[in-house]
Order: sequence, then structure tokens, then C-alpha cells
Amino acid sequence: MHHLSLPSERRIDAPPERVSSAIRMPGLFTMSERDQKILALARLHLEGAPVDFDEALRALHASVEELIPAGRVYLIGSTKTGPIVGSLISGVGITAAETGVLVVRARHGEVTTLGTLLP
Repeated sequence: MHHLSLPSERRIDAPPERVSSAIRMPGLFTMSERDQKILALARLHLEGAPVDFDEALRALHASVEELIPAGRVYLIGSTKTGPIVGSLISGVGITAAETGVLVVRARHGEVTTLGTLLP
């Protein structure tokens, strides 16, 4: 797998209630608490605005760096629309789709859509 090195984004210090409200997205009940927090923080970095995959990837990378010491995101798979970038451990990542940026789980060659990164 490949480590993606991306420039850091600004840190966001959000109150816990704002983070917990950002966590409420389809499919998150199938993710670990850590994955939920990372994706919620990424959503806060993006401030709910429509974004392309590159912007979403920068937000994901920044969130991982903030929440996990020496945290990294990896190329964990691909779809017909592009790469899947996320966690080697959980298999949860993001990928571009015609409908926007999707949150997926890539495991054993199968990709399961868990929801969208932004509402």
C-alpha cells in the first residue's frame, strides 16, 4: 500500500457537541468510533460545502493527523471512478463518485458504500 503525503490543513478546535452532530451520517453505525471521529472532523474541515475528491482527501488527511499521532492515510483500493484512500486497519476510506465523495469500506476485494462524506 502507498502512503499519501499531503499538506496539512488548519487545525479545527470544535466543541464536542459540534463533532458529535457531524458524526450523524448514513452508514456510520457500521464504523468504529475512531473512524466516526475522523470522518466527523473531516466534515468540519470542509464546513459542509460541496467539494471535489482532492479537497475531501486533504480534509481526511488533516483529520487523521489531528486525531492519531503519526497518523497516515493509504491507498487501500480503487473503483471505476478513482482511488479509495483511508485506513489499512479498518478498510474505511473515501472515494470519488458521480454523486460526490463516498465513504466506503474496502475489504477482501469488495467495496461497500457506507454513505456520503457530505450530506
